[in-house]
Amino acid sequence: MLKENILQLKADWRFEESEAPRHYVIEPWLDGRRVGRAYGWFDPGELFVLEKIEIDPGQRSRGYGSAVIEQLRQKAREKGCREFVIQNVRSTNRRAISLYEAMGAKAVQTSAQLYSFVIAPP
Repeated sequence: MLKENILQLKADWRFEESEAPRHYVIEPWLDGRRVGRAYGWFDPGELFVLEKIEIDPGQRSRGYGSAVIEQLRQKAREKGCREFVIQNVRSTNRRAISLYEAMGAKAVQTSAQLYSFVIAPP
């Protein structure tokens, strides 16, 4: 019988806490090995921002990025945030853009090659 791989999400919501905003780090782990990392900041009652999400190339398209984002959206709802913002997405990153749009995010162009994606409410 094969052992099922179970993704675990380890988060540090108080990674760096100043008056506001609060920074966080969340990491997906699989079989005792980190397979990605996401980080950003949130301001309770206002915004929840995902600055960067990375999933190891060999682990992509398995739902791990979606699991991380869903955990972050849940945290945003718990903190009463009005918007969940995914920053600095390259216009050429079609895979990520498709995922964010499937989650209901709306694109906002921030430069010639970068977008932010906004989900409101989270």
